[in-house]
Amino acid sequence: MPLFSYQARAKDGAKLQGEMDAANEDAVVLQLRNLGAYPVNITEKKVSQFSDISNLEVSFGKKSKITNEDLVFFSRQMYTLTKANVPILQALDGLLKSSSNPALSKVISDLKRSLDEGIDLTQALKRQNDVFPDLFIGLVQIGETTGNLPEVFGDLSVYLQKEQETRKKIKSALRYPLIVLAVIVIGLVVVSVFVLPKFTAMFNSFGAELPLPTRILIGFSDFTRDYWYICIAVPVLIAIAALRYIKTDEGKMRWHEKQLSLPLFGNLLLKSTVSRFAHSLAITGRAGVPMEQALGIIGPTVGNLYVEEKIKKMRLGVERGESISLNIKRMGMFPGMVVQMITVGEESGSLDDMVTEVAEYYDRELEYTVGALTSAIEPLVIVFVAGLVLILALGIFLPMISLMGNMG
Repeated sequence: MPLFSYQARAKDGAKLQGEMDAANEDAVVLQLRNLGAYPVNITEKKVSQFSDISNLEVSFGKKSKITNEDLVFFSRQMYTLTKANVPILQALDGLLKSSSNPALSKVISDLKRSLDEGIDLTQALKRQNDVFPDLFIGLVQIGETTGNLPEVFGDLSVYLQKEQETRKKIKSALRYPLIVLAVIVIGLVVVSVFVLPKFTAMFNSFGAELPLPTRILIGFSDFTRDYWYICIAVPVLIAIAALRYIKTDEGKMRWHEKQLSLPLFGNLLLKSTVSRFAHSLAITGRAGVPMEQALGIIGPTVGNLYVEEKIKKMRLGVERGESISLNIKRMGMFPGMVVQMITVGEESGSLDDMVTEVAEYYDRELEYTVGALTSAIEPLVIVFVAGLVLILALGIFLPMISLMGNMG
């Protein structure tokens, strides 16, 4: 679609200029009039023949995805610039020059173009709702309405930074057992395919009766070599079936519920979800968002469909006039101490401060849980690996000792 550069006048006489995608000049005129502006000059921009290549680089480049770090950078820079009373368009222009991610640069360019068309920042962000989460857009809307946009961007930068740290903690807790599990699987494949067959040929040449561990290992090795396609196909089919089920509404709900009760990791995921909820509730409270509206914004941002449904029920209770502390207790996810803190905050009129305390409490709990989980996983992995090594050693060396005794 062609790109047009335009100059126009608003109803109050203010000068407007920018760029717009449209089928032709008449379409540009129509869009400007719909915005309440009168076109003065419209010029079609000549697009370079290499523009398609640059677009491909944005889509498929080494860093083409908008990450949480990019959103932290965007929020922090916008906080600094808006607090210094820099106009939004100039702030976005500065961000565009300092951004090192082509995908983020494209998003900022689209935001500038939307603002040039005369719409506000909230509507411009809604056009990029695949990049900016609902909480982000909702708080920016509150900030624009109340004139507290710098404070909102400051709170968002802190919230997104904590969210990023939480994800890193969870990944670090999961990385060690996953690496060990992968090494164990590779080791079993190597032993079954290359090592055990040689020992099997040697044992069979003597015709001696083999001990039970050795027979189990040889049977496992023979099955792996003879039916390797089954060993590969069955896990792949199970994984595909599980992924398809999880994509359904029922499957996603069940999976998100089960995540919170997984051995070892369930408590970590639960505290991470509740921490995200508490931080979101605190930041919306500081922005002056009414509780029922805040719960509607927070629900889709917690990252867990099961918890989101509980938040929806909580919102219905608040809309019926019930207290927030009663509904938090009804969720069944907060300990009694937290419910008491929310109750005290609600009764004393300092609910925002108490919710902030709850969020900080869960930050500390999450950090402790990650440390405890890492400490608990290491001995379990060592015991598991030692058990596998013992089984392999017994299966290989017991018949060798028996054969050596017979030859002696």
